[in-house]
Amino acid sequence: MDTYKIYPRSNDLETVYLKPVIKNANIIVGNHAAKSLSNYPFPLFFEEWDLDRINVTNAWDNKGDIMIGNDVWIGYEAVIMQGVHIGDGAIIAARSVITRDVAPYTVVGGVPAKEIRKRFDDKTITSLMEIKWWDWKYKKIKENLSAIIDGDIDNLVNK
Repeated sequence: MDTYKIYPRSNDLETVYLKPVIKNANIIVGNHAAKSLSNYPFPLFFEEWDLDRINVTNAWDNKGDIMIGNDVWIGYEAVIMQGVHIGDGAIIAARSVITRDVAPYTVVGGVPAKEIRKRFDDKTITSLMEIKWWDWKYKKIKENLSAIIDGDIDNLVNK
């Protein structure tokens, strides 16, 4: 990923890649995680906010860091509770409340969120976790974009 690219889509200044804008060392996100700026809690962790004035960490008992993997889609107004880890490739349905860890490439939704289905079969998930396409150089991702979009795992695995 181009580490300086903030906006994933041209003419959309409300959605950002999280990695280049989050400055708090306690928040770890994958390279291709994106979020709308209008949703809580991420705006509180951007550099322009005065964290001494808005001391979020003292607002509740901290049950651990929220960790969001690569290639994750988080729906509008989803709430992710403290200490939850979201696996690579997961999809979080809009307005879901995530109270437990989400396995890689799993679709979850509801209040509290429950597994709806896996995005792929176990073999495909294992292959995607092994190739880690999100760690590839930008040029390699661009060259393989059609295979990534089409879900052509066999083509990606052989790269």
